[in-house]
Amino acid sequence: MRLTWREREIIELLKKNPLISQDELAMHLGISRSSIAVHISNLMKKGFILGKGYVFNEQASIVVIGLSYLKISIEEQEEKNIINLDYKGLPLVASQILADFGVNLKIISLIGNDEPGTTITNRLLENKVDPMHIYRHSHKRTCRRILLPNEDIIEEGFDSPDYSQVLNTWDWIIFNCEWLIVDSYFRDQVLSRVSKKEEFAHLCTMYIINEAGELPSKMAEFHTVVLGVKDLLAVEYYEEKVEAMQEKTPINCIITDGRSRLIYKSRESSGDYLLPPNQYFDNEEGLWALLTGIIYALAGGYLLRQAVRIGAGLASAGKLKN
Repeated sequence: MRLTWREREIIELLKKNPLISQDELAMHLGISRSSIAVHISNLMKKGFILGKGYVFNEQASIVVIGLSYLKISIEEQEEKNIINLDYKGLPLVASQILADFGVNLKIISLIGNDEPGTTITNRLLENKVDPMHIYRHSHKRTCRRILLPNEDIIEEGFDSPDYSQVLNTWDWIIFNCEWLIVDSYFRDQVLSRVSKKEEFAHLCTMYIINEAGELPSKMAEFHTVVLGVKDLLAVEYYEEKVEAMQEKTPINCIITDGRSRLIYKSRESSGDYLLPPNQYFDNEEGLWALLTGIIYALAGGYLLRQAVRIGAGLASAGKLKN
């Protein structure tokens, strides 16, 4: 939730003098004590103040908003099929990548009231992530995604109101972080809550494009985007389209087929990184890992060209648990 200008004034005064009384705040700002009490109450509701002792909720460095799900994949064999079960999704990928780096990370996600939901929570705990911002739906199951041999996907998931409920619950975290990584499930709803991307310090996402065409219409509303494409020709095709976009709006864009080449572009710099034969990531989890690694490096003060190499290394260096 956004702060009013008066709320910002009060927070600055409280940080300078946590022991200041409400009478002193009222006198300093030239308003009534009852008005100060209302502002303090609102700050507590928004989550910026955690208690009457003016304990502040410190800003998270990186916030990840996404869905973790049970992935069911079917492999056709000559005599029998093989069915594999695993847990996937941006929250698990990001927590695995960032677990050992001491990042101030918060995960916002949605799970069901079932055993897979419990398993996802336990995996986040194993990755040293506090699951307190995981919204557990009271009467729905955790998302299931079935990947068929022909690569078609059947999904049992949640509805738009469910995603809205999650964002309503943790709105104050979303607007009080330095870096926000959003997956496709929450992307449109997050964008609908802001009028311009300057309201976020740094807004990030990933798109997968399987057919040549136009860039996603809302891509320019993000600060950093990883664009996953199907082959080397598509990398070159979208390179030109990204250059045209950057003439109108600044954006960091990383384009890759995940197997041979990675191009990065911003208004300040651009470059081409050839992936070594043993350094590839040709699936959704690998691309999320690439983006997470890049954001980790950018948050640490690295330039984009350095961040891209760090991200590529983390995405392919066995950081993801099988």
